[in-house]
Amino acid sequence: MKLSRMFAAAAMVAGLAALPAMGSNGALLSPMAGSVLVNGQSIVSGSAIVAGDTVATSSNGSARMVLPGGLLEAASKTNFQMEQGNQVRLNQGLINVSGLTVDVHGFRVLPASNNARFTVTALNGANYVTAVSGSVKLVSASHSYTVAAGHAMMFQDNGSNSTSAAASAGGTTSTGLAAPVAVGIAGAAAVITGVVVHVVTKNSSNSPAF
Repeated sequence: MKLSRMFAAAAMVAGLAALPAMGSNGALLSPMAGSVLVNGQSIVSGSAIVAGDTVATSSNGSARMVLPGGLLEAASKTNFQMEQGNQVRLNQGLINVSGLTVDVHGFRVLPASNNARFTVTALNGANYVTAVSGSVKLVSASHSYTVAAGHAMMFQDNGSNSTSAAASAGGTTSTGLAAPVAVGIAGAAAVITGVVVHVVTKNSSNSPAF
């Protein structure tokens, strides 16, 4: 009896050892296509991601990260950093997100409803948030904006000195930062897609894509 219990315990330990190692926040990252690097090193499917890790996809790469209560898909030419909890910092590129908070160039994007699913794009100083489903909150140091499902907003990098499309479209500024403005409305999601595609076309060497 004791011997059988010992074998059972050993089998359990071996089974646990065979499972993919999870990061401290339970995040697992898998390449979907092309090359995906974590801290400059290639990874395999189901690699653990912890706070402080930086993920970069190549020009033909994409990746998916799953964690308790959250999902992130990163397009090509995307760079983001894992932070504490269900939070990431997008440095460049495009990510599809649910259940996560995203910091991007002086703004924070977070779900405002349980079913929120959204995309965040950071492309050469112009940033876009599109609420695919549910509602999303866009927060700066001094303002808060709600993006409803089917809507999108564009905003300039924090601290940028350039004139933004938001300002030219009537946005107000605070400390040199143009206020976000809506560039897509419900039932016309192609508006934001068209804007991004136009920018991508003009900057093809730096454009994210799935």
